[in-house]
Amino acid sequence: MPQQCTATAKSTGERCKKDAVPGAEVCHVHGGNAPQVRKKAQERLDRMADDVTADMQDVIQDLVGLYNAAPPEDKAEIARELRQNWQTILDRTGHGPSETREVTGDDGGALNVVINHETINE
Repeated sequence: MPQQCTATAKSTGERCKKDAVPGAEVCHVHGGNAPQVRKKAQERLDRMADDVTADMQDVIQDLVGLYNAAPPEDKAEIARELRQNWQTILDRTGHGPSETREVTGDDGGALNVVINHETINE
């Protein structure tokens, strides 16, 4: 769920009701599109993604191991669970489709997890 903009109206003192830019505290109307705000927001999102990815690393490695040892009929379900884990990471950190999170397996062979062009092999 997006964070609410923290800016307030000078005339009424009421808080802005717009969503803040991901990683920032203000919406685009209140400075969220300024280059320095965007840069800091991206830095926060990257740190958050690294933390969440580190927390989920064991789970993902376990799923990769299960995938590699699983019979062919179970591989689709395990791959689906891997995708859901990556989607959770992307959702919680405000990253979207521009991030590369890819899970591939060649003809029932070893599973490769590619994160921003870095491959994790089991």
